[in-house]
Amino acid sequence: MEPEEVKKRPSIKDVAREAGVSTATVSHVFSGKKPVHEASAQKVRRAAEKLGYTMDRVAAQLRTRRTKIIAVLVPNLEDLFLNRFISLIESRAEDAGYQVIVSCSRDDLKTEQDRLRALMGWRPSGLILVPCIDAIPDMLAKQHPEVPVVAVDRVNPAFSKYDTVTTDDYASGRDVGQHLVDLDARSILVVATSDKIFTQKERIRGVEDCAREAGNVIVNTLIAGPDAEKAAGKLSEWLDAHPETEAVIGLTNVMTLAALSTFAARGIEPPKGIMLTGFHDSLWMTARRVPITTVAQPVDAIADAAWERIFTRIGKDDAQVRHVIFKSTLIKRRSTLDH
Repeated sequence: MEPEEVKKRPSIKDVAREAGVSTATVSHVFSGKKPVHEASAQKVRRAAEKLGYTMDRVAAQLRTRRTKIIAVLVPNLEDLFLNRFISLIESRAEDAGYQVIVSCSRDDLKTEQDRLRALMGWRPSGLILVPCIDAIPDMLAKQHPEVPVVAVDRVNPAFSKYDTVTTDDYASGRDVGQHLVDLDARSILVVATSDKIFTQKERIRGVEDCAREAGNVIVNTLIAGPDAEKAAGKLSEWLDAHPETEAVIGLTNVMTLAALSTFAARGIEPPKGIMLTGFHDSLWMTARRVPITTVAQPVDAIADAAWERIFTRIGKDDAQVRHVIFKSTLIKRRSTLDH
């Protein structure tokens, strides 16, 4: 039996011939480098669909040494704040003619290095990074100085040579701490994923300063790790040993979920027995009998600023480094107010 003839992959010349336009026009339609009259663009798209043509991005990359790709590396895909952030970046990138590749470091430094190497293999036009800890990996400056980088969240702008987009987490910590102090909480537990993340350290510092100023409030911190199930177990052990705890602050929405899981297992319905506050507002925080008090970060504004900085940096390599800092908002709900 004779082997079937392998069907030849359609080329850009085939599409141009089918559409009755030049190869340059086809190239401009798919690369987005130059505007094309809509009628011609439609002819090209119809011809490409008919022939089954897709742009060979690897070949284009070899020719231009650049891609229309933005790499995004985040530490946790279970975090709803980061989910929303990624979705917004993808939308803005699509509007500008870019594709987005997303990877996750799983809050592990070695994995972060591995993922960065893989992402850099795509020769992205730029990188938007939410690092595992305070530090931005040295390999970016040493091995890929040509790649524009914008660091979002978790980074201390004072020590970053890259553009950063963050929130004032110290102020947010103070807002939460003052709210609980005003409600007469005298024993507060802060549940964090790590003691090496700048944003969480700043939130803790804000809560602790409020307690110190009040003079009769004790604040403890439980480092529970990024896994919600394990964090719930550690929190349960803490409450067994410290039944005097009057309020719990989850420093991420994963930690807030861990706290709710612990409370459910123990028959606790905040604020009766223990008050609860979280960080990062999500729909699920209001889709329950007792809505959760939380700190809402302006995620849309953060995504807009991150995209503006990376897009500016791609177009102008010598653009001045900027550090954009937003203010978050404390939203008071029944998980504390019914106390």
